[in-house]
Amino acid sequence: MSRPKKAIFYAILAAIVLVALEIGASAFLYAVNKDRIAALPGAPSEPAILLALRTGLSWLLPGSFPDPASYRRMTRLPAGFFAEDAEQGYRANPGRYIFRYSGMRQGKVEHLDAVVTINPDGTRLTGKMPADAARRIFVLGDSYVFGDGVNDQQTFAFLLQTEFPGASVQLHALAGYSWANALVTMQRIKDRIRPGDVVILGYAQYYKERHVAAPARLRSIRDWMASTFPEVELDPKDRVIRARLDTSNRLALDTIPMHCKFDPAYCAGPEPAPDYVDRVSSELLRAIAASTPEKIHLLHMFGAKNDPVLRNLPANVEIVAATPQDFSYVMQDNIMGLDDHGGPYWHYAMYSKLRPVIIAARQ
Repeated sequence: MSRPKKAIFYAILAAIVLVALEIGASAFLYAVNKDRIAALPGAPSEPAILLALRTGLSWLLPGSFPDPASYRRMTRLPAGFFAEDAEQGYRANPGRYIFRYSGMRQGKVEHLDAVVTINPDGTRLTGKMPADAARRIFVLGDSYVFGDGVNDQQTFAFLLQTEFPGASVQLHALAGYSWANALVTMQRIKDRIRPGDVVILGYAQYYKERHVAAPARLRSIRDWMASTFPEVELDPKDRVIRARLDTSNRLALDTIPMHCKFDPAYCAGPEPAPDYVDRVSSELLRAIAASTPEKIHLLHMFGAKNDPVLRNLPANVEIVAATPQDFSYVMQDNIMGLDDHGGPYWHYAMYSKLRPVIIAARQ
């Protein structure tokens, strides 16, 4: 056999062996994890061979080859951070909390603590606010806007309060919230918004499945709870808000069970069509904009520029482009790899985009 033919033969043989090993490793992993497949956080990010090798070594040498995913944990101290809310689905209880993020590094568990303070009105602490504020800056959004992963003093809302000490920066945001939650908030605070006040509304493309409480969204909650809080007993009273179009194509809001366990048929149901999700999202934005004549700065954090929801905006809505592509430097940090939310550099980046538009709005 000539040398080129031998090379081709051995390359094909190596490929066959690798495929066989991958199939065998996949079968091994299935046998090990078949009772908790539904609780695993999505598709594996590594080849089955490596995962099987790590699993085997962890049995032989416990603690030497840990699964990093199993140590990406977050604990809120004390317990009782969330409370029921008939309209929002859930809200934060007032108090001072520690969000503890734990991880594995070089075979040792380490953790990082973030201080989170919730004011009596349910907003997050943004610093010292004057009693007779010249104007208010209302900030609405999800966990990124809220500042999961960073201390009170590191959120972009806190930086804005420091920059504008004569204003009152009110952070109405929470993990998992969407524009449906923002609309409920706007209905609650609209009578407090005065001429010259500013509304900052967070947005990312992943908000859209939250707007309609898509089954995929509920399944992601299920998998996240199973991998992050496996000891927590799920409560049927936990609910998420859902926006929909009724039979007359009018926007309507309701709440549904958060956990698939309590409505498995919905959780396994078909996903809403993308154009329907876009229409619901656009109607939500129009309803939010109609809540106030004041300027709404739509902070676009993640997603495509050609998102249909960002077209034909209401007259009082202005996009603040703040996706990673809108910066000339790397700004998408996280909290030391212990969590995927934005860290201090990300929050400063959001602040750097909002500061000039707020100054311009004052002039």
